Amino acid sequence: MTATFRHLDYGPHATVPDVGAAGLQAILDGRDVAAWRPLLRHVRDDPWGPVARRVEQVVDHLESYGTAAALRAWLVRCRAGLPADAQTLAEHRDAGGRSQRQVAAAMGVSQAQVARVEGSANPTLRSLARHLSALGMRPVALVAVDEGGSARIVRWPALRSRLIAQVAQDPHVAR
Repeated sequence: MTATFRHLDYGPHATVPDVGAAGLQAILDGRDVAAWRPLLRHVRDDPWGPVARRVEQVVDHLESYGTAAALRAWLVRCRAGLPADAQTLAEHRDAGGRSQRQVAAAMGVSQAQVARVEGSANPTLRSLARHLSALGMRPVALVAVDEGGSARIVRWPALRSRLIAQVAQDPHVAR
């Protein structure tokens, strides 16, 4: 990894762990996606290691346009053991070619409400179920991460049944 940033100079034999917090910030603030790749691979391979923790600290101080949110999402995915191609609600909606307005119409809510659900770190289960239904999916389990960072799949049969019954009765949910 050869990189020269501001007052920092990393030679051709420098590895990702050799790059300090200032170097990470310079990489993440930069527009060179090629410089991000080794860093993202390292985080993926060791999401709880020292580099990932340093990235987490740097991200807390980034104010880039969407950069901090994208990196936080990457850390969460890696730490949850989710595949790199796991999608957020917004990514899934975009991949399906649907706008927030179209999903809102299927849900019977405003576009602003869809934006709130997609951007929320903790949407209600009912909102999440309605959103998924509008995208042609239904919830069957929840992936949770315990304090040790291990991913767990949680099934809530009683809650799931009640939630599906509520969604099924909702006239705004696409069938």
